[in-house]
Amino acid sequence: MAAPKVAGLAKGDNMAEAIEAPQAAHWGFWGTLIWGTMLLVIGGVLQIIGIFAVVLWRDGNIDKLAGSELLQALISTGDSGLGISVMTFVTTVVGGGLVVGVIKLKKNSVLREYLCIKPVSLATMRNWLALLGGLLVIEELLAIALGRSGGSEFMSVAYATANPVWLLWIALVIAAPLFEETLFRGFLLKGFAASFMGPIGAVVLTSGVWAALHLQYDAFDMATVFCCGLLFGTARLVAGSLLVPLALHAATNLLATAEVAVFG
Repeated sequence: MAAPKVAGLAKGDNMAEAIEAPQAAHWGFWGTLIWGTMLLVIGGVLQIIGIFAVVLWRDGNIDKLAGSELLQALISTGDSGLGISVMTFVTTVVGGGLVVGVIKLKKNSVLREYLCIKPVSLATMRNWLALLGGLLVIEELLAIALGRSGGSEFMSVAYATANPVWLLWIALVIAAPLFEETLFRGFLLKGFAASFMGPIGAVVLTSGVWAALHLQYDAFDMATVFCCGLLFGTARLVAGSLLVPLALHAATNLLATAEVAVFG
């Protein structure tokens, strides 16, 4: 008769070594706060670099521009579809790599476990997408009740100035969700949820910071971003996978971009 197994270990295995084996580690509250702040600041710097790169490529020698002209060029580029696309790609590639690097700096950390990159069933994904649909319907009804119509002015300008437009679609639907979810619902949520803040506090904090960074929107849209953040964070904790909030974020941006494309 075969010997029974306990917790995946056959009888006779070295149980002491299994018990003493180090578990996957993660940064605590202060480590998460400090590294997270640094990553957010670096993300802002990367966006500025992206804007400068577009202005330099478009206008050539920026030294010929006067101070006010350069400032206006940077502002207009930052609001343009091309500028947003470049900023997003630069931030996603470099910033995402830095997030991975910070995680790797923590001794005994496991990247897939840290970011909770785990497959989920189609039923789970469907249920969360349905909840997202309900939230967006409520948001749309509130917008109508408040006399708001169409998408945000920021998105309308970005789409109208996007050249090529397909680059903006990729940036908003794929690149932006990938970086933001890796940072907020991946790195930050992991460290804060395991601290004195607990899961609920971590979801609220990360949602608040994420919404506050969307300064291009008005108060109503920022409130919508915050509510979406609450849903994304809850999905990450309940479903136990970063893939769920990543899909929700991508779906949200897809719908928002499609709305602007159709209705202007």
